[in-house]
Order: sequence, then structure tokens, then C-alpha cells
Amino acid sequence: MEESLALSHATLEATADGILVVDRDRRIVGHNQKFSKMWKIPSKILRPGNDEKVAGSVMKQLKDPPKFIESLERLYNAAPGEEYKDEIEFKDGRIFERYTMPQIRDKEIIGRVFSFRDVTQQKTMEEQLLYQATHDSLTLLPNRVILQDRIQQELRYAKRTNKMATLLFFDLDGFKLINDSLGHNFGDILLQSVARRLERCVREQDTIARWGGDEFVILLTSLSHENDVIPIINKCLEAVGEPFVLDKHTVSITSSVGVSILPKDGITPSTLLKNADSAMYDAKSSGRNNYKFYSADMNKNIEKKLGLINDLHEAIEDQQLLLYYQPLVDLKNGAIVGAEALIRWYHPLRGLVFPQEFIPIAEETGLIIAIGEWVLRTACKQSIRWREENFSPLFMSINLSGQQFRQRDIAELVGNVLNETQMDPKYLSLELTESVIMENSEVYLNYMLELKKLGVSLVIDDFGTGYSSLSYLKRFPVDKIKIDQSFVSGLPKDSDDAAIVRAILAMADQLNLEVVAEGIETKEQLDFLCKYSCNIGQGYLFSKPIPSEDFVNLLKKNKFNGLMEKKDKSTQSTHELTMRP
Repeated sequence: MEESLALSHATLEATADGILVVDRDRRIVGHNQKFSKMWKIPSKILRPGNDEKVAGSVMKQLKDPPKFIESLERLYNAAPGEEYKDEIEFKDGRIFERYTMPQIRDKEIIGRVFSFRDVTQQKTMEEQLLYQATHDSLTLLPNRVILQDRIQQELRYAKRTNKMATLLFFDLDGFKLINDSLGHNFGDILLQSVARRLERCVREQDTIARWGGDEFVILLTSLSHENDVIPIINKCLEAVGEPFVLDKHTVSITSSVGVSILPKDGITPSTLLKNADSAMYDAKSSGRNNYKFYSADMNKNIEKKLGLINDLHEAIEDQQLLLYYQPLVDLKNGAIVGAEALIRWYHPLRGLVFPQEFIPIAEETGLIIAIGEWVLRTACKQSIRWREENFSPLFMSINLSGQQFRQRDIAELVGNVLNETQMDPKYLSLELTESVIMENSEVYLNYMLELKKLGVSLVIDDFGTGYSSLSYLKRFPVDKIKIDQSFVSGLPKDSDDAAIVRAILAMADQLNLEVVAEGIETKEQLDFLCKYSCNIGQGYLFSKPIPSEDFVNLLKKNKFNGLMEKKDKSTQSTHELTMRP
């Protein structure tokens, strides 16, 4: 008997769990040392007759004593012989798993054995894994998993009540520029800061989630009217629009927001999110930094846009893109001194697709990088072919898109193309718009200096429509400025346009910059520009953009001095064909 008891005692002490044994009256009759350590109760107290002291010590440690007592009553009232398993939470954060079974002898319950296991570390790891699975690691916001679950909850709630909920789909405008220019670490800090600002704009009951990249989604709940959401959207737009001072940089960013109402705009999370996304794209294409409510027509536009994206991929692969060339004319003698390369897309089914229709999509999808490189290489090769045909050297002017120019390796790309085609860099002019340069003037100044080292010319395109600052013209290594056709079109009768053009020409003369006037369509415009010593002109008065084989015929004539005496009736304005990328 003694040997059996010793073996039982050794077994209790060897187990990794804390063991407590009570009789049918719930009085302590035994325990192991592990139980004493786990519950922080000295063994001298854990003796028969000290039940009240033990109970007091237990209750002081528990996070929810009433819940513990309730669970005890529940397990004691369970069916005879039934196992019982639950968890106990402590004030200090520990969690014990409790397992218990009654002791039965001759079909009669004579007591109960409790087994306690510390599962704190396991639960902590489970919580961490669950958190990681349901939250964005960068911003610590809920991710798609939680968002979609809460949308589903709101859809169920909407069926039972007259309340509505709203999805706000945010996309940061121009985030890629900041990310590429200042680095991904800075971009991450900016996303974290945006998340904190958005959190301050919503109620505790609402959900803000990071959808991915620079996209956030807010679920606003318990709204009575659709218009209730507008003040919250404006609050969010204002919060995001305030300048961010981060890591010694001050940056400004805006956001485009799409809105879908549930259950009106969808009865599934995926439909509501898709429709909010469609509305966001509509807001972005309408000028950015605003919001749009979803409408059924938006999906049709998205489908059309997706079709155009697919076709554009094929256009690059199937060589559907081609270049037209518009002559650049010396306004002193009418000689052709250069050509501007302008892209065209002849779709096998759609016919001519204008640049203003596909270039924005190309920039949005990143296809502009491949298209821009193709334009650069094709135009340089064409310039070499004209030289091989014994024509005088011509400047080849090429438009660099904002996204192209933002590439850190733009100078390397241009240098590689020049080496590959053997084009003399002094005959290559790269056109940049004012707005692109001023997006990040410090960074882009370095890009421009790298391009200048190659020997190419830099041209400010659409001059006068953006910043038009003397200070940046002095700082940037610019060779030419191009007067936007919106100013040329009013010459000479519009006094404002005339004053602006005269001022640009005078300023350029002082800064030793050449001036190109685009969009010349009348003899009167030409006369005005010649009178005030504009260097170079282009426009329908000389020629519309034409294929390379037709451009050769112009080169054979060499000069437009006849057109400088009288206007050719065949060069009437046709604005729809002058669209440029």
C-alpha cells in the first residue's frame, strides 16, 4: 500500500501540469509542487483545512473572479463523469488551461482532480500570428481580412435595420513620385503618417484598413443618409493634404476617394470594394484631390479602359505604334532645322487612337517606360537615316514623360541609346514640362545635370502654363523654352497673349535661351513672332505632323520661305490631329 502511494505521489510530482485534488465537499485533499508554484501559493497554506485562505489567494490573482466562480458552478453541475476544459485569465496576463474530471468509486463521485497548464506563451504566439494575419505590418492597420469580415457584418446588420454604411476607397496621388525620388524608407514613413492622420478622422466604431500599396479603405457604419459621409471625406482630404515634415523633408500629397454605399451599391464585400475602386479612379481622372460616388456607368468606363490597356500591350508587341514628325523652322530664313517626334497609334479595329487617350493610361500602368524608350530609340535611328541620305543635320526633339524623367537611370538610358544608334548628342533635344520639373526640383536638377553631361539639349515645354519662374530658369541647365500654343493662338489680337509672348521673348534673350513657338497657324502669328525675334517655330502653317517618308519631301524643299510670304490654304487648322503626348 505504501509503495502504491509513493508511486502515485511520484507520478503527481513528475507531471508538467499543476495538480489539485478536492473531495466531494470541494475541500483540498492533495496537490503537487507544480500547482503551488503556478498559483504562487505556499505549500504550508495548501493543507487540508485552509480552503478559505487558498480561495482568497486565488481570487486576488484572477482577472475576472465572478466569471471563475460561475465556471466552477458550471463544471460541478455537469453530467457525472463528464470532462471539462476551459481557460483562466490572470491579472498579470498569464493564462492557464484548466482540465478536470470527477473521481468516481463504485459509481459514486468522491472528489475531483484539477489539472492546470500554463499556456501563456502559446496564447501569445497565437495572438501574434492572428494579428500578423489580420493586420498590415507597416501601418499596423487592419488588412483586407478584417475589412472584408466587417463589411460582411455590416451587410447583415443593414438587412435588420434602416441604417447604411459607406466604403471610402483612398488612393494617394503622386505617391510613386515621392517613393522613387526620396526612397522606399521615406515612402514607408509617409504611409505610416497618413494612416495615423486618417485614424484621427474617423469614429472608434469605424474601420480603417490598408488595402495595399498607397491605398486605404475606410468603412463608416451606422449612417442615416448618404450625405452624412461628405463632411468625413472632406476632413480626411484636408488631413492628408496638410504638409508632412518627415526626416528633414517637407512633402505634400493629396488623395482621390471613391465612395460606395452599402447595400445600395452591392450586396457582397467584393462588389462594394470593386465599385468604390471604380469611383476612386473616376475621381483621379477628374483632377485628383476629390471624391466621387459610385455610379453604374463607371464600370463601363473601367471595362473600356481595361480593354485599352490590353490593346496597348499588344500595340507595343505588334508594332502598331509609329512616329510622325513635325518640322521645326528657323524663323529668320524658313529653313527646317529640326523635327519633333510625335507618337501615333493605329489600332487594327479602332483606327487612329489619339495620344491624349492612351498616353495617360500608359503612364498610369507604367507602359509609358517601354513606349518612351521605343520613341527615343526610333527617333534617334530616324535622325541617323536622314543623315545617311545626305540631309543637313537636324535637331530631333523628343518629349520625355513625367514618369520617364522620374527614373533614376534616365541619363543612363539616353546614353545607351545614343551609343547604340551612334547619334551625335548635340542634335538631340529632350522636352520636359515645367510642372514635372518643379515636382521635386532638387532631385530633378541632378537628373538634368546628368543628361547635360551627355551633351544633349534640354527644352522646357509648354512654357508659361506652369511656374514660369526666372529663378528656376537660372538654376536649371536649360537650352530652350517652348511657348505654349495657348498663347500663340491669340496672337496678335489678344493683348494679354501678346504681352506674355513679348515678355517671354525678352526674358529668353537676356538669359541666352532659344525660343520655340508652337502652334503657329496664321501668317499674322508668324509675323508677330518674327517681329519680336522668336528663333524657331512649328505648327500647321508649316506642316502638320507627318510620316517619315513625307517628311523627306519637306527636307528636299528645305525651306518654307514661300510660306513666310503667304499662307498656304492647305494648312488650315485641324486641332484634333495636333494632339501630342
